[in-house]
Amino acid sequence: MQIDHDEIMRRAAAISPTLAKHARECDAARKLIAESMATMVTAGMFRIPQPRRVGGYELSLRTLADAITGLSQACPSSGWVLMVMGAHHWCMGSFARAAQDEVFGDGRDGLVAGTLSSQGVANKVDNGFRVDGRWQFCSGVDHADWVILGCADAATHAPMVHVVVPRSELELDDTWHVMGLHGTGSKDVVAHDVFVPAHRAIETRILFRGTSPHAANHATNLYRLSAEAMLSLSVSTAVLGSAKFALAQFIERTKERRVILTGARKAEHGPTQVRLAEAAAEIHSADLLIHDTLREFDRLMATGEAFDNLHRVRAKWQAAYAAELCRRAATRMFSASGAHVVYAPSALQAAFRNINVGAQHASIDFDSSAEIYARVRLGVSS
Repeated sequence: MQIDHDEIMRRAAAISPTLAKHARECDAARKLIAESMATMVTAGMFRIPQPRRVGGYELSLRTLADAITGLSQACPSSGWVLMVMGAHHWCMGSFARAAQDEVFGDGRDGLVAGTLSSQGVANKVDNGFRVDGRWQFCSGVDHADWVILGCADAATHAPMVHVVVPRSELELDDTWHVMGLHGTGSKDVVAHDVFVPAHRAIETRILFRGTSPHAANHATNLYRLSAEAMLSLSVSTAVLGSAKFALAQFIERTKERRVILTGARKAEHGPTQVRLAEAAAEIHSADLLIHDTLREFDRLMATGEAFDNLHRVRAKWQAAYAAELCRRAATRMFSASGAHVVYAPSALQAAFRNINVGAQHASIDFDSSAEIYARVRLGVSS
C-alpha cells in the first residue's frame, strides 16, 4: 500500500474516536495511557517524518502538521506527544546514518522523546561527549526508547551539541503537575555523567540551520530545513487543533444555553454572535498562516533551495502569531461561556487551559519572535 498524505489523513480520522475516548484518562494519569500511545504507534503516526531509509514514510511536514492538528482535536495530549516526538524523529534525519540505524534499524519504532533546548551540559571527550544535567518538558518520555537532549558547552554555557541517549540511561523525575496538557507526561529527565558516542551527536548550530551533510543522504530534501523553524511551526499546529476543538465546543454549548434571568437563547444574543465570529476568524487566520509556511516548506523541499535566515524568522513569527491568535480566540470564547465553564468537567475549560499551556512554549514566544522578525526585515543588526 502506498503511504501518502491521504492515507495518513484516513488513518488519523480512524483512530481519533479511540483517542477521544481516552483523553480524560490520559489527563488523570498525567501521561498518555498505553492504549492511546499504542494506537498512534500502530497507525504509523510517528513514522510520518521518519527517514525512509530506516522504515519511515518521509512525508512532507504538511502531512505531519495536518495529522497533529487532527489528533489534537480528539485528544490534545496525544496530538502534543505526536508533535514533539514527530519533530525528534524528523531531527534524526540530520544525524549520521549509524545513529539512524541504531534508533530505527530492523523495523524498530524508535520513539524519541526529549528536549531541544540546551538545558544540560556536555564535555567533549575521546570518541564522544559526557553529558550531565536536568532537562524539563520531555513529553511522552514514559513511552520513549530514546531521548534527544540539547547541551551547552560546560565551559562557556553556549549551545553546543544535541545528543541522543537511551532512555534507560537517564533518571526520570515526575515534576508534571501543571495547568494544562496534563496527559502529555512532560516530565524531567536527569543525566549523571552519561557517555554519548560521537555518531549520536550533532552540532546544535548545524541542526538548527538545517545544514547537516547527512540531510543530503535521503530520497527527499525534507531534512534540509531549520530544526528551529520546524519545531516552532509544529507547536502551533498542536495549539491550532485544540483551538478548533474549543470552537466546536463553544458553538455546541451556545446553541443550548439560555440566560438564567430571562430564559432568552444565548444563540440569539448579538454580542455572543460577535464573539463567535471573531474567534472563528482568528482560528481560521491561524490556520492560513500555518499553511502558508507549510507551502513554503514544500516549495523548498521540491526545489532544494537553501533555507536562509529570512525563511527561519518568518516561519517562527508566523507560528508564534498563529498560536497567539488561537490563545486570543480561546480567551474570547471562555469569557462568553458563563459561570458553569469553570467546573472541571467543562470541555471548553480544558481546551482553554491546554491552549494557554501550549502557547507558552519557548519556540513560539510572541515577543522575541516578533522582535527578531522585525529586525531582520528592517536590516537592524542583532
